[in-house]
Amino acid sequence: MTKDNNGINHTNGAEHQSLVDSMSLFLDNGRPKLGIFWYDVANQSLFGVEKMDAEQATFINGRATISAVPMTYWQKQNHRAEAKGDTRSIFYQEHNYTLIPRGRVFLDEATDHFYVCVGSWLYDGVAGRKVDAEKLHELQEDEFNLPVDFEFVIDYIGTSDTAGRRNSYNG
Repeated sequence: MTKDNNGINHTNGAEHQSLVDSMSLFLDNGRPKLGIFWYDVANQSLFGVEKMDAEQATFINGRATISAVPMTYWQKQNHRAEAKGDTRSIFYQEHNYTLIPRGRVFLDEATDHFYVCVGSWLYDGVAGRKVDAEKLHELQEDEFNLPVDFEFVIDYIGTSDTAGRRNSYNG
């Protein structure tokens, strides 16, 4: 790098290409991903997405997913929003991540089939709003590069200690 008269560093052609090559590792490679997400029913959009290439995953008990833990992710985002005073952020407004519709993408080792675990919110709706399952399916395909034949799986334990988490995936 060379400095200009204002003391600002500039790259040359080879250095620029090296930077571009470094960033290319992070481009979407079109491969299927595993991950976690939250779903904004009102805006029909995903947020809080964490993902990784499915081919990099480790199988445990016949299935693979990302190692991210929703509670830890939410706490980190909550602390950031509070530190910034971002009162409009859902992470600031809601401390209990289990009250927001969420899910996790898995890969089954035996069948090489992808599935997305969600809570009963997929069919029950959230706060009086119905969920457009077809739209959510499209969002999942796009965000995680999933094949069109992936399935949703309702993963809900209907015991009294989880009744408050009715609209969430329990994973």
